[in-house]
Amino acid sequence: MFAASHRNGMLAFCLAALFMLPLTSHAQAYVSHWNPTMPGISYGFLAGLTRVAGSPESHADFTVAAQLTARNERGVDQWAFGVAAEAWAMPGSRSTLVGVEASVTNQEPTNLRMKIASNAVFKNRLDGAEDPHEPMNDNSIAYWVTAQPGTGFERGLVFGQGSLMASSDRRPAVIDLSELSDAEIGQVDLIRIRSDVVLRYDAVARALVIVVTPR
Repeated sequence: MFAASHRNGMLAFCLAALFMLPLTSHAQAYVSHWNPTMPGISYGFLAGLTRVAGSPESHADFTVAAQLTARNERGVDQWAFGVAAEAWAMPGSRSTLVGVEASVTNQEPTNLRMKIASNAVFKNRLDGAEDPHEPMNDNSIAYWVTAQPGTGFERGLVFGQGSLMASSDRRPAVIDLSELSDAEIGQVDLIRIRSDVVLRYDAVARALVIVVTPR
């Protein structure tokens, strides 16, 4: 049975959920909420997945702890969020807030494969489906920084002390475009300061240039 504090918290949450039901078009969902009171780590949802065997060839299998997919069918012109994660400090709380933590843990010194904390992928078809030969990427953004009206982030991108470290064979890089060819880099705006003021790379001179388009 729940303790008294848990029951009170659950009751308040259920009442709020019941109040919201008319506004959610009778949405069907699994809802869980509790009010932890003990020290330590508290989990709303916890999943652990450890593969102990698989295909004989390397990198043929995928071990995925969670996959969440949101789809809107034909004729449904609405928002779709694959994941919405929020961390709140309620009035009177002085907490460190982290909306999402994406980490990679490598414990094998000989593992030279990539370790990617966050991978932004744009798709225009199901995995394995035929290429439609149409990018369909109008108005696409890999990382978008926004804020509510009247507030905003103090800093956009910060590297903490010790967060960049040389590997066994190369220096660390803040931004790495080396996998792109000169021709590819020459076709993009490296920084779009204004719609008519951009920083570009001159692939012939191998130099950075500021381009101002006359209005």
